[in-house]
Amino acid sequence: MIYSEFIHQSSTPEKIRNRNTTLLDTCFIINELEKGNEKKLENFCKLNETYITSFNLEELKHVMKYKKEINHQLKRLLEQDTIKILLLPIKPGERKEEINYANKTDQKILQIIHDPSDAVLVAAAIKSNSNILTKDKHHIFTAALENQLEEYKIKIFKELKEI
Repeated sequence: MIYSEFIHQSSTPEKIRNRNTTLLDTCFIINELEKGNEKKLENFCKLNETYITSFNLEELKHVMKYKKEINHQLKRLLEQDTIKILLLPIKPGERKEEINYANKTDQKILQIIHDPSDAVLVAAAIKSNSNILTKDKHHIFTAALENQLEEYKIKIFKELKEI
């Protein structure tokens, strides 16, 4: 596993629920690293309690096979101890479990987000009461989802400077 050496920086959604936290989406991290914003992201994470879910980290592990140019940046970023791991009981590719995880959290999620793997991040945000940083305009950064998440006082951002 890509994050086994970073597991000491981990927590569960229930344990961080009453903190001011931010979850990073896979596509957000990739976008920032590809743009050369590693230092900017690292500084943000030092100043804000920032997590990536174990689910999203597994997605990154898979993507890194094809984006080797940012592998080193990602590892260096994780080694800084600024991004913590939010442990989830599911892994990418387990579609039924992804659907169950989202539905157990809020049955409306999958009515808005039709991709269960994206719904996992939103469900984790609800369970941990965390805001989300994403570049996913098709599934996550939508008006319909923002409206749904108002009930939980969770916000979705697409840029570090918005937080």
